[in-house]
Amino acid sequence: MKNQLRSTVIFAILGICSSCEILNQVASLPSSGSLPLTESEIISGLKEALNVGLDNSVDKASLAGGYLKNEAIKILLPKDVLDLKEKIEGNSIASAAYNTYVNRFNGGSDLFNELLKSMNRGAENAAKKAGPIFLGAVKTMSFNDAKGILNGGDKAATQYFERTTSSQLFSAFNPEMKSALQNTGASKVYEKTYDFLNYDPAGLGITTVGKILDVSIAPSLDQYATTKAIDGLFYLVGEEETKIRANPYDYGKRILERVFGKN
Repeated sequence: MKNQLRSTVIFAILGICSSCEILNQVASLPSSGSLPLTESEIISGLKEALNVGLDNSVDKASLAGGYLKNEAIKILLPKDVLDLKEKIEGNSIASAAYNTYVNRFNGGSDLFNELLKSMNRGAENAAKKAGPIFLGAVKTMSFNDAKGILNGGDKAATQYFERTTSSQLFSAFNPEMKSALQNTGASKVYEKTYDFLNYDPAGLGITTVGKILDVSIAPSLDQYATTKAIDGLFYLVGEEETKIRANPYDYGKRILERVFGKN
């Protein structure tokens, strides 16, 4: 019973990808009753399946709308920017100043809506950078790490990647995100939003919007957007892993019979 339970968990991880090539290879093996697969063979299959599954998550994130249209990973405005937006809406002087400012410096387009869209497009453009880093983590996974994933909880693989790749992802993502934010126009929009705090509604040099509202925002969007983009990737990986672990039998009885034997 213990071996069957462990085998079910192993299959669940193997199922993290929907690669027909991998599934067909396993399905074409002799049925139960031939020589059993060794633990090393199963772990090798685990690594290959994880690699394809991670690629699948990266592909989802990097599609047009991969972040923006997915409410679970959509990057929302930073809290300080959202606070600024709400304070503008709640202050008649600041609201009038904002309308004047965007008409003059942003063609009348709302800065906050533009920022939200362009920031998420930047994340989608940068997401592809995660592929090689995830691949490296799979290649260097030790035998004990793999066993821990096989016997772990619903998100054991996701937690492993968070633990082993987060710092690398941030280092690789940050310049990519900075470049993507510039290309999508998010950085320029953010600069205008930041500069609005120094805008003098009366034009008399007496006060600024920032002083009127008693609010400030971070000088750069890069770090926030990078962190949230990475969080979104890990969410997608975890979602796939949890779903497949919960329903391993959905992936074909022949595969179960070959890898784990009949009950």
